[in-house]
Amino acid sequence: MHEFSIARSIVDVATTEAERVGARRVKRLNCRIGEMCQVDGRLISEAFDIACRGTICEDAELQIETTHMHAVCPQCWRRFEVHNWNWTCPHCGVEGEKLEGGDELELVSIEAEVDDDYSGDPEGLGAERTRGARESPAF
Repeated sequence: MHEFSIARSIVDVATTEAERVGARRVKRLNCRIGEMCQVDGRLISEAFDIACRGTICEDAELQIETTHMHAVCPQCWRRFEVHNWNWTCPHCGVEGEKLEGGDELELVSIEAEVDDDYSGDPEGLGAERTRGARESPAF
């Protein structure tokens, strides 16, 4: 089950980045995972819940955006998404070429609470004061 190793890596990176900016808690992690990675969304969510235990990410929400492969039709030159390994252009029926994307595995952003007494600058991360904490919308 490679979902657990992926979830563990996401938590490790998020923890390191959150601690770097003085966060006390991670609230949300936004990921982009390509369809070609063959990651099961339900399994990665379960693995994430386990991997977060005892970390600064423990109550964090995991948001996953699934991306698809794209192809270009050599006849009509339209770019289209490839679904279920069907490479046929939906416009003219010719098999697509020049495949790209769908292999992303990215931690896109982290939302975290930073203590009021944190004096460091989260390096232009757009931190704002809200109810006794600063939120860093993405890093």
